[in-house]
Amino acid sequence: MSARTDPLIGTVLNDRYRIDTKIARGGMAMVYRGTDLRLDREIAIKVMHEHLISDETFVERFRREAINAGRLTHPNLVAIHDQSRDDDTVYLVMEHLPSVTLRRELKHRGTFTPRQAIVVLDAILAALEAVHSTGIIHRDLKPDNVLLGTDGQVKLADFGLARAVTTATTTKTLIGTVGYVAPELVTRAGADIRTDLYTVGIMFYEMLTGKQPYTDEVPIQVAYRHVHDSVPPPSDQITGLSPRLDALVLWATSKDPNDRPDDAAEFRLALAEARSEMSDTELDFGDPNVLPGEHSPALTASIDLGAEAPKEKRSRTDEIPYLDNDEEESETAAAADSDDSSDQDTGGGAGTAAAAGVAGAGAAAIGAAGAAAAATADDSGEPSDDASQDDTDHSDDESRDGKPDSVDKHAGAASAASAAAAGGAGGAGATGESGTEAAGASAAASAAPQRRRRRRLATTIGAALLVLALVAWLVIANLPAPTSIVPAQLAGKDIDKVSSQIENSGLEAQPKEVFDDTVPAGTVIGTDPVGGSELAPDSTVTVVVSKGEEMFAVPKLKGLSKDKAEDALNKADLKLGKVDEEYSDSVDKDTVISASKKSGDELSKDTKVDLVVSKGVKPTPVPNVEGLTFDAAYATLAKRGFRVGKDEVFSDDIPKGKVVSQWPKSSEAKPYDSLIIVRVSKGKEKKEESKDDKKDEKKKDEDKKKDSDKKDD
Repeated sequence: MSARTDPLIGTVLNDRYRIDTKIARGGMAMVYRGTDLRLDREIAIKVMHEHLISDETFVERFRREAINAGRLTHPNLVAIHDQSRDDDTVYLVMEHLPSVTLRRELKHRGTFTPRQAIVVLDAILAALEAVHSTGIIHRDLKPDNVLLGTDGQVKLADFGLARAVTTATTTKTLIGTVGYVAPELVTRAGADIRTDLYTVGIMFYEMLTGKQPYTDEVPIQVAYRHVHDSVPPPSDQITGLSPRLDALVLWATSKDPNDRPDDAAEFRLALAEARSEMSDTELDFGDPNVLPGEHSPALTASIDLGAEAPKEKRSRTDEIPYLDNDEEESETAAAADSDDSSDQDTGGGAGTAAAAGVAGAGAAAIGAAGAAAAATADDSGEPSDDASQDDTDHSDDESRDGKPDSVDKHAGAASAASAAAAGGAGGAGATGESGTEAAGASAAASAAPQRRRRRRLATTIGAALLVLALVAWLVIANLPAPTSIVPAQLAGKDIDKVSSQIENSGLEAQPKEVFDDTVPAGTVIGTDPVGGSELAPDSTVTVVVSKGEEMFAVPKLKGLSKDKAEDALNKADLKLGKVDEEYSDSVDKDTVISASKKSGDELSKDTKVDLVVSKGVKPTPVPNVEGLTFDAAYATLAKRGFRVGKDEVFSDDIPKGKVVSQWPKSSEAKPYDSLIIVRVSKGKEKKEESKDDKKDEKKKDEDKKKDSDKKDD
């Protein structure tokens, strides 16, 4: 669907999010570039396909993606801003990052140099540290979900399968993408954070070699190889790669999760160590003539090689400049000038400000803001021009007790704010070491310089306390809500034990029975959400329990025709087996006499059922009635169940009344009630001589007489 025909283009969702242009299409949703009209910023809008909205399973998965990703804040993760529904449009709002996917860049480049691959991998692992710290497993890592920004950022996206075992997936359905699936997902042994690390290892292999370790036209064959084969070293494909890279790939892709890195932080540390031990030749191994893609970053940034494991979240994304950008931008820091407070040293204000703490920051900010506003205005109520004048910069000086001037400045400002709040409309802050000067002295013209300094200090402390209040609010707002963790590795256990484990974790277990050909009845197959997921206390966890193998009842078959019996078996998910035929005096031909299984018996799916079908009544040999009188022949044939037909003929040889011949002959066998034709003799046929015959006879006699007379002469 093009942008010109897409009915959503130009639509404003919930009076806020305008859809501008289509970016990409996925299996569950379409992604558009849009505009947040309220905040006037560019965003990405992910809209679920219309045909999936009626399925609550997919809607819930879509909502869960927003929840999973929305709780995370990290520079290597695509930020989720909102999730909502507008009539039949289900959508979520994301950070818009002009970028290409790692998949697209792999197609263009073929392979990455080790240095480039390490940069991308380090960013992915940094993102996974944040993801795993919340108890979430991504479960669908692949190059399609890694974005390489045009500004050099590397971000991980798409949490649609995080914590996914839904009614849309059966016990035989794999979670994730088969080319990157971990062995434990194929064997249903349960997943944890090391499952994601296996996939990271596969992507590392692909970046180094340009291909996945296992490829086959049949997906199940690829999954089978993930379970039974060991991933080969990348150097088997690309000769010359460093053995350190082989070791990292083989470590991450071990079939046994216990043989993999414990977490993303451990893998990052090993990656950094390998990077530090490799030469520039090893790091830049590859074809230098390969150009980047249309929007591809250069992937040349280095990673932190500190002695400590990189366990903390990074404050910024690894920046990766373009290949065609030869200039490096230098980082600059702008420092604001500090106010001159060295001549006004306070002794007790700092303790007062510190005592407020985070808990009282909101109230302190309100009071300080009022004091700051009063101190910044002159007696007429107008802002003082002196408040904007610059003093000499003493930001590098320190007070006599070794603390920076800013500490004394903030302490004095706190005293000024307190005094202003206490003194009301006519009060002014008392400053100086003694802190006991009268408030009325502030009205004297000779105190103007001190008043200006107090105004600046009050303004500074007011702003500082406002910042503290904002920080306190953010801290409190982002405190993790009470959560319960779904127990892991429950598959294969008894349902009663699993229910107890879940309830002991502060959650409610809700069994859901399904048939399974391989798992015994009463045994747990899995849970939804999966083990390790964080839920609110008392949330419901669906426990999928095996009912064992599904059995199918044998339908009534006796008395049906063969074809109808086969149809009945197919409808019952059973199969027609061997068909035997036999004669029957009571069952019509082609009708089922009996079956190998009784009606109502329960059998496994596609079990074969044998039938015995009637061939009808068994044929009877036809007796020989030739030479018998008709009455005797009739009695003989009728006794054997035959019908008799009579046909009379003349016979010179057979006496009248006796059977001359029969059809069929006595050598054949015929079914019951068959018609037997007998021919009965009428005796010899009587012939009358005609006149012509007499003339001929007379002529013959005359000829004989003439011949005799001639002989006498």
